[in-house]
Amino acid sequence: MAKTKLHRDVEELKRHLIEKEPTHFGARDIFTAFFGAILVGLTFTLKGLLFNVSKALTVKELSLIILATVIVLTAEIYLIGYQRVKKKEERKFGQFWIKRLLTYYGIALIVSASLIYIYGLHNLAADPYHVTKIVIAVSMPCAIGAAAADLLNRY
Repeated sequence: MAKTKLHRDVEELKRHLIEKEPTHFGARDIFTAFFGAILVGLTFTLKGLLFNVSKALTVKELSLIILATVIVLTAEIYLIGYQRVKKKEERKFGQFWIKRLLTYYGIALIVSASLIYIYGLHNLAADPYHVTKIVIAVSMPCAIGAAAADLLNRY
C-alpha cells in the first residue's frame, strides 16, 4: 500500500516536532550561533582576570585551549544534535560534524576578536601576540555558547 502525501507529511512533522530530529544546517543556525557566541563572549570579555591570565599563556596552553574547545564542540554536536538523527546512513557524522565545528569555531573567533576590539582591549595588550592570546582564550566560551544556543534552540 503506497503512502499518501498526507501520511508522508504527518511523518515528516512528527520527526521534526515531536522527535526533534535535526534539520539541515542553514542560515538560521548561523545567526542563532552568532547570538549565542556574543551572549557568552560578553561575559568573559569584560572579566579583568581573563585579560591578566592571557598574558601568561604559552603556546602549549593555547593549543590545549583550542583542543579542549574542539572536544567540547564535538561532544555538544554529537550528544545534542547527531544522536537525534534517525537515518544515520543518509547523514554521516563526519559531514554533520565538520560543517558545524568549522562554523561554530569560526563564529567564535570572529565574535571574540570583535568584542576585544569593540571594548578596546587591544589597546591594553602588550603586543599583537597578546591580542591573539586573548582572542583564543575568549574563543572557547564563545564557541561553546554558539553551539549551545544553536543546538539547544533547534533540538
